[in-house]
Amino acid sequence: MTSGALPAGDAASDTAVQPSISLLMSTGGDETAAGLEKSLDSLRAQTLPPDQIVLVVDGPVDSAREALIERFGLLYESGPTTFTLLRLPRSQGFVSAMNAGLELCRGAYTMRMDGGDVNLPDRIAVKASYLRDHPDTDFVSSWTEESFDDGRPSSLRTSPVTHEAILQALRWRNVIVHPTICVRTELLRAVGGYRNRFGLPDYDLFVRLAQAGARFHVIPKALLKIRSETERNGEAGRLRYALRELDFRRGLYRTGFVNLREFVLGAGIGVISRLVAGGGGGKKHAAA
Repeated sequence: MTSGALPAGDAASDTAVQPSISLLMSTGGDETAAGLEKSLDSLRAQTLPPDQIVLVVDGPVDSAREALIERFGLLYESGPTTFTLLRLPRSQGFVSAMNAGLELCRGAYTMRMDGGDVNLPDRIAVKASYLRDHPDTDFVSSWTEESFDDGRPSSLRTSPVTHEAILQALRWRNVIVHPTICVRTELLRAVGGYRNRFGLPDYDLFVRLAQAGARFHVIPKALLKIRSETERNGEAGRLRYALRELDFRRGLYRTGFVNLREFVLGAGIGVISRLVAGGGGGKKHAAA
């Protein structure tokens, strides 16, 4: 386990060579060892392994996860993937954990996933091939297969595919599932990484990347399996989410990402949705 630099051969600008990829994830809170094991197993099963895995342990975790992390660290000692482990002495939450891990990412691109997510075997290979052939792309995501904890059947979660369609959709709602993303590391750092200013860190990040000129693409294929947990909020919780939504929309208008018409309509729809559905109906996988 190390935080050293990746081998030479970073080729984000060279269409003849696969770009190097760091996989960033965290574990903490009440996540289970079983969920984390599924995620790590799916990384071991990749047809093209990542160049680096950065695992942030966000505060103390149970003994089962500690044993699992130790076992996987040993598996990577002989390569080809660099396994970088970062332990935070106390839980700092999603945003701080992601920014701490981002500092250790050495790949040209940083790919995300959450504990409990399961990669399809060709996830990294498909995205690396696309980035190799389209070196002007800064951000590539994919569709997902989503399952639910309330017994509903799993479904294919889709989104717009082209850069122009994605930017247009982002003016109205978040259409990207955060754990599916793979972003140029240099640009991710340049916009300041993650922040929790509006309580919508994923949507906020995507907008800031768009405003920085990032080129987007979504692979029209499910490359990640996610599980969404039903979130139930009382009246106070729904009101809190609605106020966050309004603040976020104001920010979009002030920075020029949306015009006045888009602000009024988007804020109205978003606030009503939050008051009716609360936090969006799910855990952090769900679109904000």
